[in-house]
Amino acid sequence: MSLAPVELLLVLGVVGFYLQDALMLLHYDEIVVVRHGRDWRASTGSNTQWRGRYLYLPDPLWPAAPLWRCGWLGDPAQSPAEHWAGLDHFVQALHGFGAACRLLWILLLVALPLLLWRFPHPLAMLALAVSIYATVLAMGLRIWRYRRVLELSGRQALSVSFELLCCPPHALNVVRRLCARRGLHGNAIDAARRLLPADERARLADAIAERADMAIDFHGDDARLLGAKQRLEQLR
Repeated sequence: MSLAPVELLLVLGVVGFYLQDALMLLHYDEIVVVRHGRDWRASTGSNTQWRGRYLYLPDPLWPAAPLWRCGWLGDPAQSPAEHWAGLDHFVQALHGFGAACRLLWILLLVALPLLLWRFPHPLAMLALAVSIYATVLAMGLRIWRYRRVLELSGRQALSVSFELLCCPPHALNVVRRLCARRGLHGNAIDAARRLLPADERARLADAIAERADMAIDFHGDDARLLGAKQRLEQLR
């Protein structure tokens, strides 16, 4: 028994909405820092460009991994300083979404295709739909409960929760959406010094230096680019 065209389109639509919502387009002076367990990693994105920006797709198998994008070009002295204790509390609040994200991932990307393929009974599909929306509702309730730690107003918490209910595939990216709303303050080089292990810092410094050299070739000896290259020595 194979999937009918309409059922196949439904599955592809769910996967497409999830990946499209997770995909990032990074400027040449941006990096992404990601936390997996207790470890932090960083990336400047792939070498593939679209409209002058670098594509970055977070690991689709780890939807609950906190991640932020930040720039390395600006002067750290002119950037607002990050409140690291507040960031730690924020990350701790995000950990509570892990189980719900994993469950929703299984319901949408495993259970849904299997039911459509092997047992598309109306009662089975109804039970699946109830499970999906119950999981998303639990996410929304957690957002409301921890809205202060997540640095959201009551209206913002309700708005985020409503968006997730409207599109469950986007709810898979709830952690990424909350991270994007908060942002990571300060300069990317300072963040890398604080968060990354030594080997990861050195690798990131080489990747940023390559991007900076490309930008210098294009823009000339821009003072901000030269200053950023000098600050990269802090990562080595």
